[in-house]
Amino acid sequence: MWSALAAALALAAACAPPAGAGAGPALRSAGAAAFSHAALDTVLGRFLHDGRVDYRGLAADPGALERYLAACAAADPESWTRAEQIAFWVNAYNAWVLEGVIRRPGLKSVLDSTSAGGAQAASFFHERRLVAGTQRALDDIEHRILRARFHEPRVHFVLNCGAAGCPALPARALRGARLDQELEQATARFLADTTRNRIDPRRGLELSAIFDWYGGDFITAAGSLQGFIERHWPRRGERWAPDLPVRFLAYDWSLDGAW
Repeated sequence: MWSALAAALALAAACAPPAGAGAGPALRSAGAAAFSHAALDTVLGRFLHDGRVDYRGLAADPGALERYLAACAAADPESWTRAEQIAFWVNAYNAWVLEGVIRRPGLKSVLDSTSAGGAQAASFFHERRLVAGTQRALDDIEHRILRARFHEPRVHFVLNCGAAGCPALPARALRGARLDQELEQATARFLADTTRNRIDPRRGLELSAIFDWYGGDFITAAGSLQGFIERHWPRRGERWAPDLPVRFLAYDWSLDGAW
């Protein structure tokens, strides 16, 4: 399985345009329109059930995931619209997490850094993959691209790192055309999820550690953590006490699926 994926990625690298290659506006627009997220939709539709991943099933039939990763390797999203780029990078991140897990059969947590053969490997989030013509780590995609370039804090609620404490994988691949709606729905869903947050607008905020780790992103966007939560809280019109106390909950790093 992995030799086939490696061959596909090598071909994608050979076919990728050189860095900095120019293109006219019509070609740039066509590039985003021609890129298909359908293979990732197939993966999610078949192996994601109630927010949990069937890793055993995916490992036994990874063809659609391999096709999607090969397409991501050869993609050139730099000239796409902002929304199309965000959707691409989130989808690529989530797809490579799935690949990283099934390459380690029986993995219990993404914090386990051993490879499938038992040898020590790069940390799950630091090993490099070919994405958009360049070798990148998952941390590169999250921190150096999504956070540093786009300053859109709601992406934290559509990125799934393979841990049970993460926001659930989106049921479908993100698309640029409906990105704002998808981000808003995912944010509201995560805030209302009492397995990850316990929010009482009158008494206090018990929040996922995501709000601790990336607090600056949310504060920059809305002035405070509470301000961000009020802005995206699904029950509109609810009255909030000022300056609610905040406590961060322990994060669940166990795998977000089963073998």
